[in-house]
Amino acid sequence: MQAMVRLRQRMAIRPVQPIWGLAPAGPAWALVGLSRVGADLARVHTSAILQAPTGPAVPDGAWLSQALAQAGRAQRSSRHKVAMSVEVPDLVRGELSCPADLPKVAWPAEIQLEVAQALDLPPSEVSFDFHAETAGTTSVVHLRWAGCAKSRVSEYQGWSIGAGWRLVSVEPAMDASQRAAQALVGGLPSLLQQAPQDWQFRLNPMWASVASDDAPLHEARESLLLQDALASPVGPRLVAAGLALKAWT
Repeated sequence: MQAMVRLRQRMAIRPVQPIWGLAPAGPAWALVGLSRVGADLARVHTSAILQAPTGPAVPDGAWLSQALAQAGRAQRSSRHKVAMSVEVPDLVRGELSCPADLPKVAWPAEIQLEVAQALDLPPSEVSFDFHAETAGTTSVVHLRWAGCAKSRVSEYQGWSIGAGWRLVSVEPAMDASQRAAQALVGGLPSLLQQAPQDWQFRLNPMWASVASDDAPLHEARESLLLQDALASPVGPRLVAAGLALKAWT
């Protein structure tokens, strides 16, 4: 029995390979790696800005794969997992209301048609993700979705594979930033008081209860704080951190 306890203890504290997020930062890209340091806590392992080469403008694919490969060589693990964000105009978002009795297995097909229509592409040429939200009535389910052309995801996969990395997800930058803001230890008010290297995130953040009368004001305040954070120099790193968090939340 004691041997089993020791084994579980060793498994609990065994280091976990860092997960990475990569987000656009103007002509550059923000790369943030998170390491798990406890059952419910992750910290920034690496925070960097990958700069495009000087001189005439070149497409991201021409230099980003090389920059990722160089960043990866500084780490011990052999195959890095990375999540990336996609932005407008490559991205479409929306919401679909479905009858509650519609089987969950039917949801992806419905979302795929919505994304294809929004992008004016055949359904087989789109990639998408979605999640269900609790509705005010039990008779309807609201599905929030985001999608982009499958060719865009394939392009990202090419960049990552060429660098020896593995792309694990692609999602909207706003979704990633909201996830990071909700999980950040100290909350958004502390964001600019810490260096990105010192950020820590709860993997299962507790939701603070807000009285129904105060909820709109609270949401508006949080939205303004997030907008200010995204407009600051650390905004792209916050997005990158949120991308990495998705692997654990």
